[in-house]
Amino acid sequence: MASSSSCSSSIQTRSGPVDGDVLWMQPKHVSEHVWNGEPDRKLHIRRAVPTYQGEEQIPEEIVPLLRQCGFYWIMKMGYLKINAALISAFIERWRPETHTFHLRCGEATITLQDVSILLGLRTDGAPLIGSTNLDWANLCEELLGVRPQEGEIEGSVVKLSWLAHHFSHINIDEGNVEQLQRFTRAWILRFIGGVLFVNKSSSRVSLRYLQFLRDFEQCSTYAWGPAVLAYLYREMCSATDYKVKSIGGMCILIQMWAWERCTTLAPKRTPPVIENKPLGHRWLRRGNQHIGNDDLRVFRRKLDLMKRHEFVWEPYTPTVMAALPQICVVGSVVWFAVVPLICFHVVEWHQPDRVLRQYGLQQPIPGCPSQPQNLHGITLKGKQDENWFHLLAPIISQWNNAAQFRVDVYPRQQGLLGFNSDYMVWYRRKTKMFVDPNNANTAALGEVVETLQYMVSPQGRNTWTVDDLVPYVDKLAIISEEQERVTEPVSHGPASEREFPAPEFHILQSSVETRGLGRRREPVQAEQYSQQMMERGHGMYYTPATFSEYPSQMYQYPFEGHHTDTSASEHSFGGVAETQAHFSWPTMTPSQQHDAPMATPNAPFAPQWNVPGAIPDMGDLLGVDLRQEFSAEAEQAEAGRQRGRRNPDRQARRWDRPCGTSSRHRGHHID
Repeated sequence: MASSSSCSSSIQTRSGPVDGDVLWMQPKHVSEHVWNGEPDRKLHIRRAVPTYQGEEQIPEEIVPLLRQCGFYWIMKMGYLKINAALISAFIERWRPETHTFHLRCGEATITLQDVSILLGLRTDGAPLIGSTNLDWANLCEELLGVRPQEGEIEGSVVKLSWLAHHFSHINIDEGNVEQLQRFTRAWILRFIGGVLFVNKSSSRVSLRYLQFLRDFEQCSTYAWGPAVLAYLYREMCSATDYKVKSIGGMCILIQMWAWERCTTLAPKRTPPVIENKPLGHRWLRRGNQHIGNDDLRVFRRKLDLMKRHEFVWEPYTPTVMAALPQICVVGSVVWFAVVPLICFHVVEWHQPDRVLRQYGLQQPIPGCPSQPQNLHGITLKGKQDENWFHLLAPIISQWNNAAQFRVDVYPRQQGLLGFNSDYMVWYRRKTKMFVDPNNANTAALGEVVETLQYMVSPQGRNTWTVDDLVPYVDKLAIISEEQERVTEPVSHGPASEREFPAPEFHILQSSVETRGLGRRREPVQAEQYSQQMMERGHGMYYTPATFSEYPSQMYQYPFEGHHTDTSASEHSFGGVAETQAHFSWPTMTPSQQHDAPMATPNAPFAPQWNVPGAIPDMGDLLGVDLRQEFSAEAEQAEAGRQRGRRNPDRQARRWDRPCGTSSRHRGHHID
């Protein structure tokens, strides 16, 4: 294999991002630990689903009250099994800075639209903020009919086991509405502490949520959906710390969101939509209760290698929307709003402006993330006496005026967003494309293909030599895992000394079965399979990093003033770094600096390159027919070798030489 002093027979892959102004927490993110080869971390899902009479079921007697307060639909989904490996793989791509998953195809996230459609929770109404310094024992006695004793309550927190013990059965007289309401409140409280707002112990629940269950009609007017999403956001942000080993919140929402949008991660058979039920209920059918593959590395690899067409930006088609109950579309005004999601002290920003393709809109380059960092880590510790209505007054005001912060003002997105669109060029510099470096070879392949395409373009043909091609040939060998076959010398094995030809047995000669296994099979001719490059509707979007210092057809190579600098420089594209000697040119404009931090998309470095058919003749570009020049040079070299031989006729021992004059060749002469 050819070698060059300016290239290295290896692929050096950088973690990313190229620009660290968006993902500024990357050095503290779990994906950095995965990249460095540290042990995999599969999160433990904290969950304690309430049971009745030893089974995972909702008592039929309280179903009407659950419907009245708006909790019935979501409670049904609390029993779906959760795939911890899938959740862990998505947390590796969750970004606390933006509240989005950074996928190969762009940013995506769980929005208030997903909460409404999948869970059937209301997404508008009064924010979930109340008092944090009530007499909690008295509140329990008033609304539950039971007063917790010392050791059963600690501050505002009671044990879930205490609730399960006192409300294990519905022993009420017919018509005793108050007792049924108390049991319903206890059941909801168990669901809140075991599924929706799970604390680190997963065995206790805060009584501050009980104050919202006093009146069931009033309960249905609170913004429970935003509160559930806020708490889930906070849990996901905390779980991006490699040291955190568990996650709480409504994690089933992550799983159903992934199943609806990622075709390669969902069960093989997508169940049909169920009329007048939230969309998430279709996954509750028997046969969908299994968790499938539970290998974290499998899900990580699928996300690392996901193609852009494998992510469904708009799963909620008009047909799906028409089959949903009314609760799933109430409050849709906030689906498009950049607003705070509030659950007492937990304030997390909803940022649909970064994922407009999920609403079918064109995605511009987003602005800075909206999440205030001074609110991202606030807890209730030592703040029980604070007036949260006063502290969060500006935030509550923004939530109440959500219509003023809507972002659905952009035109519709037609088809998939192009790789070289403004947003995707910007995004590739700001994101971490791969979590596992073993899956990053596709980035190296993309760099190689782009560079080779540039080399054959009109502007690139006069700027490269064969030595420039060597590192990319080496990389192709590494990517294809053929470096051993390409580089190892030829070796010969021993000659075959024992051969056993197939014996013939002349038996049952009249039987058709002696014709062999193929007698009943019809021959099938293999059809020709080909893959073609799409015709370019536009030119190269930008000059590859390796050639970023070359002018755009300003000179012909070589030219006066060109020299090679032997000092190494490092270029990067798609997370792949390459070290090699670079060239110095007498003229270079600032727009040709490819490695500079990018705030807005780079303009094209060259005019549009339209190729309607075959590649143009080289002579049209360089003023000389290189094919003719190379042929003439080759013939001269061959003639020189022939003159150097004492017996030139020795080269013609192959029988295809049109000779016939020699006696040993007459038998092969063609008249």
